[in-house]
Amino acid sequence: MPEFMDKEPEPETKMPNLMKVGEIPVDMEIDCDTSILDPVVNGNNFCRFVLENKGFLHSNSKITLGVDKAGEQTFPVNIGVHSLIERCALKIGTHTISETDDFNHLMAYKSMFIPQDRNIERETYLTSRIMNHEFQYVNDDVGLDFGTSASFVGLGTYLNPEGNDAGDGGDLPSQPEIRTGFKPVFQVSIADLFPMLQDVSFPLYLCDEQISIELHFTSDTSNRRCVFDTNETADESYPIDTTQTKLIADYIYYPNDEMVAYANANPKIEYTFKDYRLNKRTFTQAQLLTEQNFDVGGAGRVCTKVITGLENVTANGDTEVTVGYKSVAPAVSNQNNGRFITNLMYNDQRLYPIDRENGAVHFNDVARAEGVPPHVLRQEYNKEGSILSPDFTYMGRDLSSSTAGLNGFAHWIVYALNRNERINSNGIRLQTKYTKALTGTFIHRSYLELVKTATLENGRFRTQYA
Repeated sequence: MPEFMDKEPEPETKMPNLMKVGEIPVDMEIDCDTSILDPVVNGNNFCRFVLENKGFLHSNSKITLGVDKAGEQTFPVNIGVHSLIERCALKIGTHTISETDDFNHLMAYKSMFIPQDRNIERETYLTSRIMNHEFQYVNDDVGLDFGTSASFVGLGTYLNPEGNDAGDGGDLPSQPEIRTGFKPVFQVSIADLFPMLQDVSFPLYLCDEQISIELHFTSDTSNRRCVFDTNETADESYPIDTTQTKLIADYIYYPNDEMVAYANANPKIEYTFKDYRLNKRTFTQAQLLTEQNFDVGGAGRVCTKVITGLENVTANGDTEVTVGYKSVAPAVSNQNNGRFITNLMYNDQRLYPIDRENGAVHFNDVARAEGVPPHVLRQEYNKEGSILSPDFTYMGRDLSSSTAGLNGFAHWIVYALNRNERINSNGIRLQTKYTKALTGTFIHRSYLELVKTATLENGRFRTQYA
């Protein structure tokens, strides 16, 4: 080609975002490697894993857990094996990058949005979550044990209840594959533990510092690990089976020249993610029945939503099918439902011009905040109706009970802060009042969903609030 003629431009090559979980070019070479890592610290109350700084860590990597206990005990029906984890922390070097307190209670909220068919078909065997409803058929007076009359709903586990002689009730046993006596091993996803890893394949090979995952387990003396069958003994110990505590880490590799090119093209990687901060306080029944105004934090932060729940503290959580991981609805007396009246104040303004007090509106607020409705019955959310039968029990527990069962167990309240404003120095303030409440002591939890920014530069990873 003569020198005076212009050369054809070289084709432009675009470096794909290797961190993003999703589609990749069909001609891209990719290799996967799975390592099963033992914890460097392994005990009944705490464990720590150290990751290998290689490749990209896939967000679907799992941590396996189990308990060493003979008998017919199971994990809570709504959150499964997540009941074992009270606090989780991701550390890079000497910095805590992400951590969540009362993680098991937060999972009680997040588990409401899992479709029921997924629970029974998949989560039963992965996490021991079995929340699935089915109609309960009772005797239709034509000589059949169970007929065509289905006025009630109960848990559906593909097992038949052990019916009584009248055919109008029975007890549903737990599935053998989830009983602790058969030594099942379940999984917890690291994407559930740490929101910063959701939808991201983390580039471990670009980090020069040690990366560790720490899990603080629920106290074995708190009766908050498992639920026992009524033919078992209460107040038992449920020790962690330390031989089954493993990290199944999935590493993704691309051709070496592409990984080097990606590192050169991205000397500084930045992205945002959501993290949760917990505010917790104790109330008595008398305090709940009067208007309460209290701060929950968030000053100077960008907060997208506030998730709140109320726990009715009981001494024997292992007598409940949820093992206490729930948010209780207002009480019912004389067939009249109590109301929960609430509002939220931030930046010197109320979130709602009129206080929220209708149960259906509360449910709608949750659905709008998450983009999908919770998969729970209205009796389970706000104690409305009587679709849960006291005659059809699960593991000997009355599912229509407000303590041992599922009556009003999913009354979570969500406030979506939709003005896209940074919280001023006064922080976020909640206003609450119950017109009727159960007796006892209560713990109110507020999870603030805060926006954080992550930066990976020169082998060092740092986070800060947006």
